[in-house]
Amino acid sequence: MQAPQNLCILPRLRLKMLQRKTYYVKDLQSEIDTHTDTYHNLDENGQKILKGLEGAEDGVLLQRRLDDMNFHWTELRKKSLNIRACLETSAEQWKRLHISLQDLLAWLNLKNDELTRQKPIGGDAPAVQQQNDVHRTFKRELKAKEPVIMSVLDTVHQFLADQPIEGPESVLASPKVRTPEENAQAVARVIRKHAEEVKVEWDKLSTRSADWQKRIDEALQRLLELQGAMDELNRKLRQAEATRDTWQPVGDLLIDSLQDHIEKVKAFRAEISPFKENVTHMNDLARQFTPPDIQLSPYNLNQLEDLNTRWKLLQISIDERLKQLHEAHRDFGPTSQHFLSTSVQGPWERAISPNKVPYYIK
Repeated sequence: MQAPQNLCILPRLRLKMLQRKTYYVKDLQSEIDTHTDTYHNLDENGQKILKGLEGAEDGVLLQRRLDDMNFHWTELRKKSLNIRACLETSAEQWKRLHISLQDLLAWLNLKNDELTRQKPIGGDAPAVQQQNDVHRTFKRELKAKEPVIMSVLDTVHQFLADQPIEGPESVLASPKVRTPEENAQAVARVIRKHAEEVKVEWDKLSTRSADWQKRIDEALQRLLELQGAMDELNRKLRQAEATRDTWQPVGDLLIDSLQDHIEKVKAFRAEISPFKENVTHMNDLARQFTPPDIQLSPYNLNQLEDLNTRWKLLQISIDERLKQLHEAHRDFGPTSQHFLSTSVQGPWERAISPNKVPYYIK
């Protein structure tokens, strides 16, 4: 019997050939086991005959044949063991490939869940910036894993390039003992299915990651614009409030300076009038953030309310200041009759007629 040659030297292992060779090596091993007893009997009988032919020419010839038989028997067993080891190694490679696909599927499912937990978009710029940092780390992990996934998928493609896809009739067929080719198809079908799942899940994860990064970038830009508008208005209001806080009480002002203060407050009101555009712009930006798109954080909502309230209070304080100044100017200014009250002693009182003529009553 001639053993198969060069079974281990292949440019790439095919699952179909692997199954066939496994079948053949089992057949070879079975045949070797069947002839083991015959070999030992021949060897023992040959040795006995040699003892009786010691020194004879036939003995020398028999010894050569026994040595030749032992040599071929040993070589045959070596080849059988080597083939078995080679096939077991190949089978182990397929097993590792199958495990690699399962590990990749588990990793992809884990990353899909991780990406889902990164949502929803935060309600202020610092929160979204943190989400951006987390997702950039996430993308680096995907980029590092991509060569591994592509390598495994390429390996599967090479190994299964010649494997036929089993038709529906084979799946629905009644159970029977499978041939090596059928076993090869079954294993190939499982590996092909897992490889397709890895490809689909990888594409889906990559698309979801890209879409999420796009949403983060857009949200961050919009929130930074809103934050910028709030910061600018806050700065302007602080400056205006600082000026307002320097106002002296009207009662402490010199009568001659009342008109000057009135003019200064009017100029101040004209100076802050453009703030209304800042307030309108800020509120317009804030109204663009509505669920389920983006829900502004409590911090942003409180800041918006604070800025709007401060703007209203600043306007009220200006109006109230002008009112007080005008009343003081009317009552105590150069055109008032207030100085006459000092010349009236009780029980007399000073009054002014409708035509602005002062008179006294007792």
